[in-house]
Amino acid sequence: MTEGAYRRVHRLTPLLRFWTVILALLAIGVANLNQAVITRLSKVVRGDDGSFMPLLLGFGAFLVACLAVFVVSQIWWAATGFRLDAEEVRLKRGVVSTQLRTARYDRIQAVDVVEPLIARIFGLAAVRIETAGGSSSNIEIAYLPRAEAEALRHELLGTEPVDTHEPDAPNYIIPPIPIWRSLVGTALRFSTITAVVWVLFSLLAPIPFATTAPLVVALVPPVWGMIDKSWRFNAVLDSDDVLHLAYGLASRRRQAVPLDRIHAVRISQPVLWRLVGWWTVSVSVAGYGPESNKQSGTTRILPVGSREQAMLIAARVGALSRELLEEAAALEGATAATYGSPRRARVVSPLDAHRQATTLVDGCVVVHSGWVSRRVAFIEASHIQELTLRRGPIQNLVGLATVRLDLVPGPVAMAGRDMDPAQARELVDVLRNRELPQLGTPTMSA
Repeated sequence: MTEGAYRRVHRLTPLLRFWTVILALLAIGVANLNQAVITRLSKVVRGDDGSFMPLLLGFGAFLVACLAVFVVSQIWWAATGFRLDAEEVRLKRGVVSTQLRTARYDRIQAVDVVEPLIARIFGLAAVRIETAGGSSSNIEIAYLPRAEAEALRHELLGTEPVDTHEPDAPNYIIPPIPIWRSLVGTALRFSTITAVVWVLFSLLAPIPFATTAPLVVALVPPVWGMIDKSWRFNAVLDSDDVLHLAYGLASRRRQAVPLDRIHAVRISQPVLWRLVGWWTVSVSVAGYGPESNKQSGTTRILPVGSREQAMLIAARVGALSRELLEEAAALEGATAATYGSPRRARVVSPLDAHRQATTLVDGCVVVHSGWVSRRVAFIEASHIQELTLRRGPIQNLVGLATVRLDLVPGPVAMAGRDMDPAQARELVDVLRNRELPQLGTPTMSA
């Protein structure tokens, strides 16, 4: 990429960024209209009062205020721009003080196109650049026309445009998830059932709603998040080994995640999903940070799908082939475990002990866990950051140990739980001899 002049974002960007503040000011103005003003306006509208001057003056003042807001926004807009240089992307903004943010192409982990609800009305989108420095170093270029945002994403990734709306597109892994499946899958989660039960209890119980309202408010966002992140979800894998995800109800989002940024994969099944045979697949992506990071894209590459879909996408993005997944990472439980939990582990894990297993296969580590909600996770051994062997007080009493695999921040957590201490030390010794990736080796070309 060659250096050039700074490119402008859309003129409506300042207004869209602060639309909540503008609406709040308008709401305050409307709320402060006294009865005399409302009566006067109603008389003018009905024709009972021949004087239109107060109405004209008020309307004129409103137009002047709108013009002033627009002028100020354009000053802010003129001071905002982005540029793609030979080695990095730059974003500058600021009127009184100038802020310059940069991201080197070899540090870019993922590039997303985000369409918040208000921006979608005007056909605009933001380009969010996830970098290896964590969430504080991410850059958001907002707002651009949708087509320009898509072109910028592919320019940053050095890939060709991919149609995520055409079901017959090549390398289409997950076709659009039916809306009914998103809704039923959300309904069969304990968080949703808890929210519904608590709302009914709040309405029927003889206690003030204000007492139960905080918990109701706290339960709604997770339920909404499950619906929003699975709404019309689809996934396409292009020829450059970049996984393209598209999803969203209120805010439509299109993510592009290079496969070499995916470190760990987890396939799980909430207990009520056993009734319908559905699974979900999550990944830990370098640069995305913890799952609670609201600004980062989704780490769920299959929100809700069949067993076949779960195994298919896990094999395409992970280090294990489909055959090895079925052999060493079967969703129903470990079939050829290298290490497991002894019978005495039932003292600390009465339900999960028989499911807990660690398998070493083809340079990867596979961990099975969970009986109520079944989980299997796997990672290439070279992606393990650190190893921790720990023994809790109860584990010490019964002679057990746990080996925790420290991974990049993300939804996938892995540990060989409640193992025999000798086997735990053996696992640590084996993994200490793993081959580590060379430092400073770029994994993305731009």
